[in-house]
Amino acid sequence: MGYNVLASSQSEGDVERILKYYLKINHRLAKEFLNELRATRKYIQKHPKKIQVRYSDIRIAFLKRFPVGIHFKLVGNTIYILSILGTSEDPKKWDDLG
Repeated sequence: MGYNVLASSQSEGDVERILKYYLKINHRLAKEFLNELRATRKYIQKHPKKIQVRYSDIRIAFLKRFPVGIHFKLVGNTIYILSILGTSEDPKKWDDLG
């Protein structure tokens, strides 16, 4: 089954914010973050139902090396990426959980 992936503007801003953080530390580390983020998104697209529902029908796929989770909803054949947060961030900061 093929799944469509739609990323919110919130999640795109989250990626920019996290990337800036890693760029300040080390450019290679920032590149590794992006590579792992892409790999995790590909996994989500292929196997969204293998990822546990955590709250309000929202699933979180955690990156392996970085303390970051991709928060998403699965509705039919569409994956809605709502936000990408560090594990210490509170998802309640969202205005709307989608």
